[in-house]
Amino acid sequence: MAGVSTARRGTGQRGGLSIGMRHSRFIQHTIAYLLIALFLAVALMPLAWMFSAAFKTLEQTRITIPIQWIPNPVTLQNFADGWQERDWLLNLRNTLMLAVFVGVPTMISCTLAAYAFARMKFRGNELLMLLNISLMLIPDMVTMVPRYVMMARMSWIGTWLPAVVPSMLALNPAMVFVLRQFFRAVPNELSDAARIDGCNDLGIYWRIVLPLAKPILALQIVLITSWAWNDLLFPLLYLKERSMQTLTLAMMGFIGTRGDTRWGQMMAMSVLMSLPMMALSYYGQRYFTEGFTLSGIKG
Repeated sequence: MAGVSTARRGTGQRGGLSIGMRHSRFIQHTIAYLLIALFLAVALMPLAWMFSAAFKTLEQTRITIPIQWIPNPVTLQNFADGWQERDWLLNLRNTLMLAVFVGVPTMISCTLAAYAFARMKFRGNELLMLLNISLMLIPDMVTMVPRYVMMARMSWIGTWLPAVVPSMLALNPAMVFVLRQFFRAVPNELSDAARIDGCNDLGIYWRIVLPLAKPILALQIVLITSWAWNDLLFPLLYLKERSMQTLTLAMMGFIGTRGDTRWGQMMAMSVLMSLPMMALSYYGQRYFTEGFTLSGIKG
């Protein structure tokens, strides 16, 4: 009997311990979710303000205490006035051209460089890769002035050449590094089998490696498109002509010189400008996950 009672007490203690651990995990998860919700609310606050101000009148856009989040009355005049300010379809075309002129040469040059670093053996391979990684530590602001002087002396200011030519030279060390790490995970047996069938390095690159790298390539396309869509510094420096201005430069037209910024129209056009990137991020989110986590071949 003493043994049975001891066993029962032991079982009860283990059961109580298990219940206590479950309650502890529940509390930890609840606190974690509350913190995530708090940080998410703070991060989305500017986005909520943009959508709110897009439907407000000029008087409502003035910051008051408490903040008026819901417009009253709701107006669509900001969208109509903002659309008439600029030739937005022309600015959209220029933005897409910038994405293509930067994206296509960058993808070609960076994938070729990454393939050479990952799959080909030559003297100085690791040293060149180390130099490529060191370029990631140099801020763009450090090379901004020398690059502008170089482009100006070659009379490339006001053309698309400052976007096209550097992109052909694999001047994206982060992309080269990421692609190189991915290409190194491709099994050598696939390359060996292709060589037996008479395929050279370029054929292996085109027929074997690139089809397997679709997730990481899709991720890079999303990042390049997002950069072209949101970048202000490059168009401001090199695309001087009004006919070449991108969406970000067109948005600057709403900023006044004496504090007379047309916030309603700016927020309305910002809403329209952000919708394509939201859709691209939504449909490309699985590529973000696969591109950052995929390190081998799925069998």
